[in-house]
Amino acid sequence: MSKEQLPEPLDFFIWTVEDVGMWLEDINLGSYRQIFKEHGVNGEYLEGMSMFTTEQILRFIRQCHMKWGDFITLCKELRRIKG
Repeated sequence: MSKEQLPEPLDFFIWTVEDVGMWLEDINLGSYRQIFKEHGVNGEYLEGMSMFTTEQILRFIRQCHMKWGDFITLCKELRRIKG
């Protein structure tokens, strides 16, 4: 994927960690780019989040030091790209 080109939303489940980082920048959550990279959050991981238990969601939020509102934004944007 080119540095300038955002990843294609329809293919988000095959996004690389770098693609996820570009997407985070695009949805104004770029402050999480490095921590997502450190945790290996790629498109497959994002796809699987829809099946997370409450405990897994809370663990993810803690590990990524996310604000609750930012997590909600992340979920809304994921829902939007899933169509």
